[in-house]
Amino acid sequence: MKNMIKKITIPIPGKSLPYNFNFFLTHYVFQPWVVEDKELVRLFKLKSGKTVLVRVGYTSERNPALILTLVFEKRLEEFEIKWLGDMISWVFSVDDDVKFFYTSICKKDPVLKAASEEIYGAHLRTDPTVFESLLGVVVAQNVFFGRIYEMTKNLCQRFGESKVIDGKTYYTFPSPERLARADLSEIRNCKVGYRDKYILGIAKKVVNEKIDLDKLRDSDDLDYIRKQLISLPGVGPYTAELTIAISFRKPVFHMDLFSREALYTFYFNGKTVTDKKLQDFVEKRWGEWKHYVMLLLTTNTDTWAKKLGINFRLKSAAKSPNNI
Repeated sequence: MKNMIKKITIPIPGKSLPYNFNFFLTHYVFQPWVVEDKELVRLFKLKSGKTVLVRVGYTSERNPALILTLVFEKRLEEFEIKWLGDMISWVFSVDDDVKFFYTSICKKDPVLKAASEEIYGAHLRTDPTVFESLLGVVVAQNVFFGRIYEMTKNLCQRFGESKVIDGKTYYTFPSPERLARADLSEIRNCKVGYRDKYILGIAKKVVNEKIDLDKLRDSDDLDYIRKQLISLPGVGPYTAELTIAISFRKPVFHMDLFSREALYTFYFNGKTVTDKKLQDFVEKRWGEWKHYVMLLLTTNTDTWAKKLGINFRLKSAAKSPNNI
């Protein structure tokens, strides 16, 4: 069957400028997303069972916009096309109001100024589903960043659905149903270590109890969201907080080795202080912008810190392996 193609243009509103699409191409590209030329590409399976290859590109000619190219065999309904457009808009933060952050807040803070110059206009990219974000955070537990790319790739290629288009194989992200049917040994073979039981446990709980994690995005009650996430196997306060930051794009600032070190180094003269003091500092200084501050402080930190005459001791692995 011959593939059909449909293009969609998604304008970037003024409030969301500056908009650095190149950041998406070069940083945090986890499978099933892959980079081809200047597009991000991945396979999606719709509720109807249809598969669609989505290519996401960018143009700045005339007006900045995302250019979506949909490749599919079975004709798509209008509501399916709309869903894909809305979903991509969400994933790539098309409507995030970042203008004030980049043009005012960053310019007044020497540290954020140096950090923002490295990736000026970077937006927070999320995942289509909370389940995908949650598993991404689980595989990131207690591991060097570079290994996350490998584990995610292995999971997608072993448990995602695949489709060959123009001689290339693309994958979906594994569904809870597919993972719930897996043997623990199959998941372990994806080199995820002790996380295998958490991945299987989360998938089984979601499927057996018919939990719709995406409905949590309708809530503004962070305590409620945390409670629901922590009820899942292997999800503690840190995993829940990072999932909220990534999948909900709520203004949270999670504490880990890297974020603590950044705060100690740039704002506390290298002195170690309590997490409570760090959280109070972050809330008072940045408030609603703290999730974007987190992005800047923990991305390519060892590179931009040199502009401030500082040798940051931890090495960032934010750049995707095929872009290093």
